[in-house]
Amino acid sequence: MNLTDFYFLCAFAVILVIYYLVPGKCQWGVILVSSIAYYLLSGHPVLILYPVMSIVICYASTRFITENEEPKKKKAALIITIILLLAVLITLKYLRFINVSELLIPLGLSYYTFTLIGYVTDVYNGITEPQGNMLKLLAFGMYFPALVSGPIMQYREISKTFYDRHEFDLKELTYGFQRMLWGFFKKLVIADRLNDVVSVMFADPNTFSGRNVFWAILLFTIQLYSDFSGLMDIVLGISQCLGITLPENFKLPFWAPTVSEYWRRWHVTLGAWFREYVFYPVLRTKAFAGLQTTLKNRLGKKSGKQLSTFAAMFVLWLTVGLWHGGKLTYVLGSGLLHWLFIVLEESFKDPFARLWNRMKVDPDSTWLKCVRVVRTFLLVNLGNAFFRSASVPAAFKMLKSGFRNLGSETIMPWLVRNLLEGMSERGIRAVSDSTILSLNYIDLGIMTFGILVMLVISIIKAKTGTDVRDRIARHNIAFRYALWMAFLFFVILTANYGPEYSSAEFIYQGF
Repeated sequence: MNLTDFYFLCAFAVILVIYYLVPGKCQWGVILVSSIAYYLLSGHPVLILYPVMSIVICYASTRFITENEEPKKKKAALIITIILLLAVLITLKYLRFINVSELLIPLGLSYYTFTLIGYVTDVYNGITEPQGNMLKLLAFGMYFPALVSGPIMQYREISKTFYDRHEFDLKELTYGFQRMLWGFFKKLVIADRLNDVVSVMFADPNTFSGRNVFWAILLFTIQLYSDFSGLMDIVLGISQCLGITLPENFKLPFWAPTVSEYWRRWHVTLGAWFREYVFYPVLRTKAFAGLQTTLKNRLGKKSGKQLSTFAAMFVLWLTVGLWHGGKLTYVLGSGLLHWLFIVLEESFKDPFARLWNRMKVDPDSTWLKCVRVVRTFLLVNLGNAFFRSASVPAAFKMLKSGFRNLGSETIMPWLVRNLLEGMSERGIRAVSDSTILSLNYIDLGIMTFGILVMLVISIIKAKTGTDVRDRIARHNIAFRYALWMAFLFFVILTANYGPEYSSAEFIYQGF
């Protein structure tokens, strides 16, 4: 069952009613039952054993860690627990990419595994208290909205309100529904249409040589963002309806001036998890401490520290790439290429600063910030070319094809010309009958309009730093409801939706 399914929305309406009717101390029980039901209905029922057993192992491990006084035994319990969790993750997720295993993959495998590893590690480090009720830990570890694609939750943050009594709050409920609607708009109006276009263009890039290849990569980047951020809007909206606050996973990533900043805005919880549980522990190991000392002695304090940090970052970005999957396209497109971009940014930071100083250019000027934002966006698109391609050779072939016939007609004029020719031959019916890139012109128009709306909202948020919902809420009730109802009917009328429709699977659902 997908979060965009018609029947899921019907079930969620029932869950909401029950959730606010039961006593407050039982609300977490409604979440647990709902999560189990969602898991059973979303795949092979036996797969629920994987998250349940993982949570039972973590429950037993944290009990042992807190009740035992010997540091060595505590550390052994932590290591064994992490090894067991990662062994299941690696066996089920990664071996299938080299055709060694055809095992079924449990829903949310990476997300609940990382959440549980963070929980056990925090208990070991004394950052958080262990959950003494195993059923409550099950409710947290299997929280159904976050099972699909996160965000990766930290128990020390979520537990503060997760088990509390949540009173019915009309404003929070309204805001939750509004955010869900915005997520549906991104997913069903924009991303699903882009999926059809991008699939056609990536299937045979030679058909779309020249600048059209770069259009394909750009459209995939927009698809990836609208699909994943749309899912997060739905997940956070569902949680807000339940009175639960989850961490934001997107913070206007395409406005980032550097690639490192981009990754602090894109999939925020994944980046935070890798920094806390992979990058910093790697830096603290004896091997890297020794490496840093050696490099400092040979190259100086600053260069030695920087190079040792780059080496630790290589481990980090290799792990990030592997997390996305065992294919080399993922390792490069979402991992090592971004490591290379960040290394180059850091290496040229001082030389460029000296250059701007000599040229008497303000490094914080608006035009230079815009240049940095565009540069970062283009680098991200380059990574996505590998991320989306079937193989690394296919990605290189596609990029090579992009530089061929750069002066050829691009997609947009080509679409307009075909539309006008079709209308001259068959009249206005050509708008709905003609199919270009697997979509008719009406769908292409809706998709383009949706992208523009998403862009405008992003600009408003970037400039004002405020939630658009808050800005709308300042107007009178007639305007507010008219606007939201118009938006609701627009999504209903333009989205491919209904009881018999199944939208495209969320891209990050497979990771």
